[in-house]
Amino acid sequence: METFLIVFQIVLAILIILIVLINVTKGSEYGAVFRGAEAIFGGAGPTNFLNKVTMILVLLFFLNSILLTKIFTEKHKPSILKTNIPASSASKETLPPVSSPSIPVPPKEPLSIPENTTQK
Repeated sequence: METFLIVFQIVLAILIILIVLINVTKGSEYGAVFRGAEAIFGGAGPTNFLNKVTMILVLLFFLNSILLTKIFTEKHKPSILKTNIPASSASKETLPPVSSPSIPVPPKEPLSIPENTTQK
């Protein structure tokens, strides 16, 4: 399913690029190339038809992008979000001891300053 949607996304992207490049505007110099299309598409030429096709392709591209994003986020969710930790087991856990032999601990009693020392 994912592979099909990715290939579909690539095909849509290529078709959108081609349709936009082929699209003829009123001020375009290349309008003479598509004059034969007036017989097929009517007096306005292929402009209205190509605009509709472009809008449909862009809408499909947008919807397919959203669908691919949803599929990949569901597939690659972090495992921590999938598991629920009950509140009772979380409160029973104990913390490790605070002091460690490698960490120096300050003395519990404040240091006293001798009275007979003078400050200079």
